Amino acid sequence: MKPWILSAALVAALGTCTVGAVHAEQVATTSTAAVKSDLNYLMYTPDGYEASKDTYPLVVWLHGGDQGGNDIEKVKSSGIPKLIAGGKQLPFLVFSPQNPSEELLYPIEKVEAALEEVISKYRVDSSRIYVVGYSRGGFGAWALAEQFPERFAAVVPIAGGGNRHYLNRTNEKAAFWVFHGTNDDVIPLSDSVIMYERLKSLKRDARLSVLEGVSHSDVEMSALNDPELWDWLLKQRLAVAPK
Repeated sequence: MKPWILSAALVAALGTCTVGAVHAEQVATTSTAAVKSDLNYLMYTPDGYEASKDTYPLVVWLHGGDQGGNDIEKVKSSGIPKLIAGGKQLPFLVFSPQNPSEELLYPIEKVEAALEEVISKYRVDSSRIYVVGYSRGGFGAWALAEQFPERFAAVVPIAGGGNRHYLNRTNEKAAFWVFHGTNDDVIPLSDSVIMYERLKSLKRDARLSVLEGVSHSDVEMSALNDPELWDWLLKQRLAVAPK
């Protein structure tokens, strides 16, 4: 039998098989699943909080890769929780969620869901919510600023990178202060420079501190020990608090 004759016969057979068959179809459906807020976190309240009825600014601290997992004590080993554990007094609430993964980036939607819970439980000044993140947490800080732009008055990524193409979604009223060390051999300095330059092209309020001779492991505390950072943070406020 010639090939073209076989093909014609096959087509005819297939046509016969589909007569009267029920066609497959796509059905539009909306998921009712909710984001489960199951993150472990540390919560710091400043001196005088319990006796006061005032609202307080809140800092979201996103740690680096070494503190991920399910041992919440690990979160105290670096960054803002380490400063607090060492006795540093801060004039704002600090919410420090733990990345449940030791390898992957922060689950941003879960961080936002947990933050909503914190805001409902504590007296938070919703016009003065800030996110500060280091390394993997720096990536998280960029992502939060892009995905939840109306939430944050200030964003401080330390030695982190992100997707510059979504920076146009960030809040025009938010302020950014980016830190990176010149000797970072883990996350290239260029990752922060690209993000900063994109912010400037968008006319955002942005500043970049390039720390000369500072490595990836040292840039975290170099940034956090800068007293100007804390003074700057407390000055940042959204003109209209998100509802």
